[in-house]
Parts: sequence; C-alpha cells; structure tokens
Amino acid sequence: MSGMLKMASFYFSISLTENLWMLIDGAIATGMMLTISLSGPADRLAPSRPTSRILGPQMLASVGGIVLMNWLFSAMSYVWLFRQDWFRCNEHSAAESEATKWWLQGDNYESSIMSFVSTFQFINNGFVVNYGYLHRAKWYKNYALLTVWAFLMAFVSYMLLADPNQVGCAFRLNCGTSSALEGLGYGTPTWKIEPYNSPLGHNVIPQASRYKLWGYCLGNMAATNLWQIFVINGPVRRLLQKKRPLRRLKVKL
Repeated sequence: MSGMLKMASFYFSISLTENLWMLIDGAIATGMMLTISLSGPADRLAPSRPTSRILGPQMLASVGGIVLMNWLFSAMSYVWLFRQDWFRCNEHSAAESEATKWWLQGDNYESSIMSFVSTFQFINNGFVVNYGYLHRAKWYKNYALLTVWAFLMAFVSYMLLADPNQVGCAFRLNCGTSSALEGLGYGTPTWKIEPYNSPLGHNVIPQASRYKLWGYCLGNMAATNLWQIFVINGPVRRLLQKKRPLRRLKVKL
C-alpha cells in the first residue's frame, strides 16, 4: 500500500493530508493491529497445524493476492477519474501550487481519490487477516475488531458521502475555500478553512460520483475478502492440498 501511495505521490506531485496520515497511522493501523490480537482460540484443535513457512505458498498467495488486487483497484480508480467530466480541465498542476506548502499538497482531486481508496484498503487489510478460523475462534466472535472496523468504516464513509462539513474539511476532503463552497451552492461554512493550495479552490466530488467511488471501494474490499475466504482458507486451498500435498520431513526414531 505504501508503495502505491508513493508512486501516485511522485507521479502527480501530491500527498495525503496531515490529518489523514495521522488517522491511518494512529487509528487504523494501531486499532486494527491491537484488536486482531484479541481473537480467541478455536474450540477444538484443527487436524493440521498452521503453516510456519513465512515464504511458503500459502503466505505468498495470501499476501501477494491482496497486494495485487489493491494495486489494480488503485490504478483503475485513476482510469475512472480521468473519464469524469467534472475532473477534466481541473487536473492538479505542480506549477500552479506552492510546493513549499507540503501539508497542502492534498488539495486536489487526484489526492482525494488516492485518499479514499487507500484508506478503505488500510481498514480492510486489518480485517481480512482475521479469517484464521481453523486455529482461532470464528471471525465474527472478535467483537473488539468488529467494533473498531465498523466505526472506521462509518467514519470514512461519512467523509466520502456527506456534503462538505467540518469533519471532512478537517481532513481537507470534499471541502474547499469559503468562496468555492458558496459557488457550488453549499452555503458559507462556519468553521475556519485554510486557503486551498490550488487554482480550483476545492476538491468536492459530485454526489453521484461519491456513491460510485464508495461502491468501487466496497467492491475492492469484497474481492480481497473473497480471495481470502475461498482461495486461501477455503475450497481452493483444500483442493490443492489433496492434489499437491507438501513433502514433509520423515523422522525415524
């Protein structure tokens, strides 16, 4: 995920906003990491032990499949963006923004798309590793993880779907300067907004496109979850275990 963010940042000369980085590092990564560890053991011992090969086929397929899907969905989100009428002629130009204000390099549509897609991916990455149901309790019994996941999903979804508001403006997402928001028909904001570092003056995504982007992000999450359930832990894994069993070391006593 960090690699994709870096590539997009260098290519478009953009960055995630300060507060969004703090949300990812301080709330999403930390919260999901701590609650994943609270998953209890399974009621019964599994017939086989979990893999201990960090670079084994199961681990590589699990991590590699999720990473590849996230990269593809991230790349295709920009393909979608460049086909939107409201984006064309409003592309970010580094020559028209102040590079010294690095904390305002997210005041554009390119950064907004990257912010929403990657944030949903970060939340989901902590969720998909909770499916170790053969050796741990069922995933839906980790109530702490589900609570944190539901809160984060609701919070980020609100920032994406809602009209310009104080929460979204704090993260400089779906927001803009007072004059720009008034020009879009949203009224005068009652909270302070630092002037946007772009000629357009806002990065408000049209409402219909917000729901399309939200559905796209949910599709990304569904794809990685299905990969983990059906391929890594499900019928595909069991089929491969039967057809290509691992050669285990035989110890003579």
